Amino acid sequence: MRTNDPGLLGKLEALVEENEKFPEPEIAGYAGIWSKEEAEEIRNIITEGCEQVHEEDW
Repeated sequence: MRTNDPGLLGKLEALVEENEKFPEPEIAGYAGIWSKEEAEEIRNIITEGCEQVHEEDW
């Protein structure tokens, strides 16, 4: 992205600085918190609810 608008640049810089205050958590810290059954249940819920294409919505 390119811009010479100082107002926009200032807003983007502020957004980046704000985001840097909250580092992303280490994913390894979440390993093993669910049982295999719980993980499978969540996987099924995601597959059934989120990974469906509803052609009539397009």
